[in-house]
Amino acid sequence: MLLSVIISTYNRSEFLSKTLQSLLEQKKEGNFDFDVVIVDNNSSDNTKNVVTSFIPAFNNRLRYLFEPQQGKSYALNKGIAETAGDILVFTDDDVVLDPHWLSNIVECFETYRCDGLGGRILPQYPPDVPEWLIKNKDLIVGPVVYYNYGEGTMVYEKPMYEFLGANFAFKRSLFNECGLFRTDIGPGKKVLGEDTEITNRFLDAGKRLYYCGKVLVWHPVEPQRMTLKYISEWYIALGRYRVIMNSKNSVFPGAATFCGIPLPLLKRIAGETMYLLTHVFNQRELLRAWVDLCVSYGKASQLRRIREAQKKP
Repeated sequence: MLLSVIISTYNRSEFLSKTLQSLLEQKKEGNFDFDVVIVDNNSSDNTKNVVTSFIPAFNNRLRYLFEPQQGKSYALNKGIAETAGDILVFTDDDVVLDPHWLSNIVECFETYRCDGLGGRILPQYPPDVPEWLIKNKDLIVGPVVYYNYGEGTMVYEKPMYEFLGANFAFKRSLFNECGLFRTDIGPGKKVLGEDTEITNRFLDAGKRLYYCGKVLVWHPVEPQRMTLKYISEWYIALGRYRVIMNSKNSVFPGAATFCGIPLPLLKRIAGETMYLLTHVFNQRELLRAWVDLCVSYGKASQLRRIREAQKKP
């Protein structure tokens, strides 16, 4: 079995070296081999030099590619096209991988005969992390990048949170059958969700996906992710994504509108605002209400964009 590890990167050279080092330290247990492709998505930092400095240590297992079209999905799709692995493994350019990461991926595929898997992601906090963020990480699993259903293995099914792109793997055949990552969403497009969308697409096609807790990575919580501004922007982008995916509870088909925004959504925003104002002294409920309000605002923002676009000749 050949595993191809695909990493899209953009101006993260100082983190990327730690990720590459943890790939070098993988314990190769089982009958498999692996290669690694780093796809540079228009970085202006020292990314190329960092990658090329690691190439000798990888013994022809590491390649550097450049993707000029801005957007993470373009880079991931290039990585898929330029690799030959039976299993395509995806992670971020700033994670630290468990030494048994690849071996446990292989074990899960072989044991459960699955088509794809998502692994556990634990946050790596800086020394000065606010206590409220640690206590409430389950409410902000996107900005903090936290995905944890324990150390066991289970079939992936709703209402579990969708796999996160920092730690998932799929058979190549799924991409051949169901298509590549959508290039109109994801980092670089101001609308997140390329990992969520492809997970749901595979599920809709009847593919067997598993959660495997032993497939573990640690994701750093950078200082900018710990700000209310970043958290707000992330969940606003999530709201826009849900409208783009055209879920019924986001677009409210057939409902009356005001300035392009469905009245049920405006009513929801009003209710969420009231809930927020009445829970200002409950830190956890205040954060929960703020996240819900940001998602609803993102939905309203995207619906307004659609309305303005429709008005143009």
